[in-house]
Amino acid sequence: MSTSDFKTHIKKIRKEAIEIGFSISTMDGYQRIWNKYIKWKKEDDFIYSEEDYSKFLLDWYQFDVSTYSNESKSHHQQLMRSKKMLDDFDSYKIKMINKCLPNALYSEYPANWNTILENYINYCKNDRCNSESSLKNKKDYLIRLLSYFHNLKISSLDKINRDTIIIFINETIDKGNVSKRRNFYVLKDFLNYLFIERIIQEDLSYLIPKIKRNQRKKIPTYLKPESVENLLSIISKETAIQKRDYAIILIAARLGLRVSEILNIKLKDIDWKNHKLIVYQTKNNNLNNLPLTKEVGWTIIDYIKNGRPKCNNEYLFVIHKYPFEKLNKFQSFNKYFEKIDVEYNSENKKGIHNLRHSLATNLLNNEIPVNIIASSLGDSIETTSKTYIKVNKNKLKECFLEVEDE
Repeated sequence: MSTSDFKTHIKKIRKEAIEIGFSISTMDGYQRIWNKYIKWKKEDDFIYSEEDYSKFLLDWYQFDVSTYSNESKSHHQQLMRSKKMLDDFDSYKIKMINKCLPNALYSEYPANWNTILENYINYCKNDRCNSESSLKNKKDYLIRLLSYFHNLKISSLDKINRDTIIIFINETIDKGNVSKRRNFYVLKDFLNYLFIERIIQEDLSYLIPKIKRNQRKKIPTYLKPESVENLLSIISKETAIQKRDYAIILIAARLGLRVSEILNIKLKDIDWKNHKLIVYQTKNNNLNNLPLTKEVGWTIIDYIKNGRPKCNNEYLFVIHKYPFEKLNKFQSFNKYFEKIDVEYNSENKKGIHNLRHSLATNLLNNEIPVNIIASSLGDSIETTSKTYIKVNKNKLKECFLEVEDE
């Protein structure tokens, strides 16, 4: 098989996979892996073999296929699926059709559906502060779902009713949990949006069941207080961008906010008189009043006066290029994080969210009650306890029960 033949082969796989309901983003991920395999081969002509591809995965990704199981990391699962597709796509295709959602072949649905779809994506971007990858995934899933509803002879989205949703659920209920969870989540949110916009007269989102995610329990990554201070100290704050980055990272470190919540702060949310910061926490739909300390307050003032572009944007953090739109993603954290000397657990992700874990863990280590930590983070007491008590050995010891001798 020549390189061109292999490219033709994976192009055919991609086309067929999308036709049976695989999302475009999923196939893009497999395409990137296959392109790296071509680079790894370094040959104009080669014969594909299962053994050869296994060597590639081990050499390029340090993934040994012999160690694969259902409990493997999600990234390793993706690598294994990329291999199974190449080994025998016909068999893999039949397996996935039986496992996933009802066949949702792409079809041409009414043009106004695309208008509503784009309005929903913009709502998720501007009001929900979803990342670009989340927006792309939601759009891919919805194209599939809308195609499915169109195949049910739904002529317009306002015709979606209880019967439509029940048919969908009945056809889906025996499928794989991963597929159901992702599609149910997107559909549930989209139905709620249709109701908010009065496109449908009843909020049908309550009909969509929630599929619990089987998460592997692991200890969250966190930084000790001295590491947090070291991280803050390396940001020079000489440029406007550095002032903005420092303000974002400081708010995350001192208040434990999610990055989406920080980027969603509006100038009017800062109550200078009462020293409070009003934060809309999108994950729980809560308004939280947090203390605006002198350190955080003066940092924000320094950014507004000496770093933030002069513009009429209502949001605090903006892109420093005309037309100074709202900052919707923050990707600068790791470049600062990598400059500090800190032990890193490879099982967990890097990222600014670690500062949220760090604040909660360090508060727990200082004997701050769990209910106060939960209130500050905008989480439930149950969620906070399950997540952070694992990293506190003294608190874990309190969980053991003494068993009396018979």
